[in-house]
Amino acid sequence: MSSINSNITSLFSSLQSSSSGIYSLDLNQLSSIKSGSYKKLLNNYYSQDEEEDTTTSSTTNSIIKSSAEKNTETTIKSASAAVIKDVKTLTSSSLWEKKTTTDSEGNETTDYDRDAIYKAVSSFVKDYNNLVDSAADSNITSTLRSANFMVKSTNINSGILSSVGITVNSDNSLSLDKDTLDKADVSTLKSIFAKDASIANQISASASTMNSNATSALAKLAATGSYDSEGGYTYVTGSNYNSII
Repeated sequence: MSSINSNITSLFSSLQSSSSGIYSLDLNQLSSIKSGSYKKLLNNYYSQDEEEDTTTSSTTNSIIKSSAEKNTETTIKSASAAVIKDVKTLTSSSLWEKKTTTDSEGNETTDYDRDAIYKAVSSFVKDYNNLVDSAADSNITSTLRSANFMVKSTNINSGILSSVGITVNSDNSLSLDKDTLDKADVSTLKSIFAKDASIANQISASASTMNSNATSALAKLAATGSYDSEGGYTYVTGSNYNSII
């Protein structure tokens, strides 16, 4: 690049103003201009600038892509952890124990805590939907496979889920009807949420895989770099991220 700059400088320094206002130029330089040599020189100069710009743009795009991957995996890690926590609550024996309450008139009633059950199921439905949404953006094959298994399992069991007020929608999300849940048979609820081989435990297993994958991906991004879906590798540092946010 320095030699090109020198050649261009010598061209224009040779153009000296005379007393008549006419610029002087020796015949060799004039011949070079006519033959197109200087045009090629200029084109070469600016093409190298464009190459540098392209390289810079490619690097920036890689950093942006890695930043997006980081955000995706952070969301998946959070959403999957929430589902795992929800299932632990739903499988807790204390949630399915009958409790005795006394009203203002002193009458005692022994029954399941329907409000606590609804709260636990509602939280599970919300976090399940968040996990399905976030997992769809992952580039990790195992995460996509686990999400697909989870969705298929839920769809297969849509009938029994519907009987307790949980609807599987066309976009694979879940919705909950409180009135139906409150009237649902507790033994059916236990079979869905509280048994060892329950639907909830199957979903928790898928969530655990996604959580592990997200944790590993974030560790690689933080320590070394990132591999994209096409096998491309980008080294990522804190300063790289800070330069684009």
